[in-house]
Amino acid sequence: MDGQMGADLPPGRQALAAVIMELYRHLAVATLEDAAELLASRGWRKDPSEISRYRRGRRKPPVGFVRLLHCLAVERAGREAVELTVDELLEIHTAAEPTICRTCTPIRQENERLRSERSRLVASQTNHPFPADGDMGASTPLLPVPFRAGDRQRSARDVAAARQLAATAVGFHGSGQTSHAISWLQDASTALTPLESAASIALLRQEQTQLADTVISIHGRSRTETDVIRIALELHEYGLPEDASALLRAASISRRRGPDPYLARRGSS
Repeated sequence: MDGQMGADLPPGRQALAAVIMELYRHLAVATLEDAAELLASRGWRKDPSEISRYRRGRRKPPVGFVRLLHCLAVERAGREAVELTVDELLEIHTAAEPTICRTCTPIRQENERLRSERSRLVASQTNHPFPADGDMGASTPLLPVPFRAGDRQRSARDVAAARQLAATAVGFHGSGQTSHAISWLQDASTALTPLESAASIALLRQEQTQLADTVISIHGRSRTETDVIRIALELHEYGLPEDASALLRAASISRRRGPDPYLARRGSS
């Protein structure tokens, strides 16, 4: 054996490594060297160590490799034994992350913790009125403007998530881990509602201007047109028309340029 699949792999890479290991077993070879010879007989010459990295998910193989591996598995084990179709294999290969983000695992774990905490806060606040801004304590950042009348309960939920996002990002930044802060904001942005997104921008604007600008850019590039408009409207309600305009500009520029390659790499994590 050449080692096990890494537990720190992102989900897409884990899925690809799992199917590669399954196809490899269908080859019924004794060693990696034997596998390399078999592949070489079909014109695919790879060092055994490279095959090992493919199996463990440490490197994403080219699509030609997975096609050939599937073909050999079917030839040696039979079509009935290989349940995975070529089309299914190619979908898994496409979804696998091209690179491994070394900081993503702790960021994802922190994001999951915050989502769980948010759910707990939402549940606890359902039966309790949201306290007035003056009752929150001097250490809690206040939003720039009062919430609209009638939106009190919804605001409680939005602000609970926004405060956690802002506090975590500012904490990363304050400890010198700016790249962690940006990666976490990118990862968390996909889980926020437009109302939560606007609240997080408003809070970050008070705490860390650079991070607020970063979040505006992230939302402009990654959110749907409808979400961008809703976030911009909420920013106007918070008294932040310049941030609303910056968000709309970022979205407009992103759509003219096409998909952001960085976001494409992050999207499958």
